[in-house]
Amino acid sequence: MSQKGKPIDAPATEDPPYLQPGSIVEVNHEDNVCPRARYTAIIMERATSTNDKRYVVQFTNLYQDRNSGTKLSKEYNSVDIRPLPPPQPPRKFKVGDIVEAYFDDGWYEGKIDQVLDDDRYIFRMSSMFLLFGVNQLRLHRTWLNGNWVPPLDESELAVEEEDSTEKIMESETDNAEASKAGTGNILEESYQKTKEKEEEFSEGAHVEVTNIDGDGSNQAWFAATIVKPVGNNRYLIRFETLRTEDDTGFLEKEMDSSHIRPPPPHIPVPDQFKMFDHVEVLYKGGWWKGVIAEVLPDDSKYLVFLANYDKLECKHSDLRPRQGSIDEN
Repeated sequence: MSQKGKPIDAPATEDPPYLQPGSIVEVNHEDNVCPRARYTAIIMERATSTNDKRYVVQFTNLYQDRNSGTKLSKEYNSVDIRPLPPPQPPRKFKVGDIVEAYFDDGWYEGKIDQVLDDDRYIFRMSSMFLLFGVNQLRLHRTWLNGNWVPPLDESELAVEEEDSTEKIMESETDNAEASKAGTGNILEESYQKTKEKEEEFSEGAHVEVTNIDGDGSNQAWFAATIVKPVGNNRYLIRFETLRTEDDTGFLEKEMDSSHIRPPPPHIPVPDQFKMFDHVEVLYKGGWWKGVIAEVLPDDSKYLVFLANYDKLECKHSDLRPRQGSIDEN
């Protein structure tokens, strides 16, 4: 362990073993993406500034200053700290299972939304859908009164006995590398925009308009032109790729400004996309959100998993990197 991650020389306390200085734990760290996220940390010392059971921890993968390598240290109540769960062997999940996924250096709680082939799963976390392999998922458990709920089964207890702290930390490192390699790409987000951020669009302006499905999430963006404002932050728009049912002209529709954005800036398209890259696909006249599920033997073609759960074989020329307005991100 490096000097920066070494706990101070503190005497043992009457606290349980996992709260002793030097113990590796998981901390319920407040996160902007999801409040139910846990990060690996080391108990540095018991806080002396209060009579409550509070502890100073240093995170293993969160930084105060990444440039200098200074790890984030913070004080937490004991209720926000739990032992490091034992390594769990890969297991099959089913739709509706409550699980935790390794994403952005932490374990995030969510639900299995769809089971794919090759031990891959669509994981729903808050308003996002993410694609994960089985090795980045574990069953969600709660630490309650000194026990795991649901309890560990025999196979997991065997793993717990065999694995040392070093191996557990190696597992965390492997998860981090896998996460950086592309698992956990955002497949779909709900489009959100506040009135303070709404834009005024002038007549004749070229824009992109989102189609909104039943659950309020946007699936695709379509090129359109502003015909005229109609008041109350609403505009009459004319699609540039969608035509009327009788094919007499381009479809016109009244839209709220929260469903309109300027055309994304042009950014270079890579020579080849990689598996798990999140992209937009030109499909049925619009740009649909998706994830590269497979690079086909012909390098100019890909199998893309769309946000509406369709699988589509498409050409390189029909893809662009996933883009969005600032308000989407």
